[in-house]
Amino acid sequence: MDFVYIGVFIFALAFALVVIYASLALKRAANTMESLSETLDEVEKKMHTITPELRTTVKETGKTVDDLQDKINAVDNLFVTLENLGASVNKGSQYLNEQTENASTYTSPKNRFRAMETLKWADVVYKLYKKVK
Repeated sequence: MDFVYIGVFIFALAFALVVIYASLALKRAANTMESLSETLDEVEKKMHTITPELRTTVKETGKTVDDLQDKINAVDNLFVTLENLGASVNKGSQYLNEQTENASTYTSPKNRFRAMETLKWADVVYKLYKKVK
């Protein structure tokens, strides 16, 4: 019977050791949870401070993006205008090239003589008109 008491004593001692170990582990877990709770409280306080500033920053960023979009649209219109101006200059240049090619036929000596004769007769008519009047 003595062995039974010794066995029960060893079992009780082992159970006590397990209980002590479990209580130490639970105490460490409780300390960790308390530390985590304090850390989360600090984070929450900081978030209450940061959140309004962050909202303000997001609103200002939205305004900046809208302003940037308006300016990009204005620049787009400027480039469209420049493109139209380039097309107009190109057409004007083509027209001048055509007129230059056509003008060479009008600058022959025969045509210059006709133009001079026409101007002389126009001058004569003008002088006669002045005398009559």
